[in-house]
Amino acid sequence: MEGSDLSVRDDVVYMRTTRGPQKVDVIYRRIDDEFLDPLSFRPDSALGVPGLMSAYRAGNVTLANAVGTGVSDDKAVYTYMPDIIRFYLGEEAKLKNVPT
Repeated sequence: MEGSDLSVRDDVVYMRTTRGPQKVDVIYRRIDDEFLDPLSFRPDSALGVPGLMSAYRAGNVTLANAVGTGVSDDKAVYTYMPDIIRFYLGEEAKLKNVPT
């Protein structure tokens, strides 16, 4: 799904389909924060969806990897997640890393 396949109307995100617009409830974003919504971040971004952050703030769409969580979604950081959890939470990770 590309940004051009999405639009926001009345703080609700829709995806363009062959059957017409379909409401979107959850988005797993694949672009950096600054390109996410040209109305909230970089106005020159052609990648993002205008109004996406407004829909997010209104609670009408969930960003599975929310703004500001980019470092924790970085594949290079995965190796260190058990140590990070142990350090910050004083707990063991509930899910083990996948061997790679």
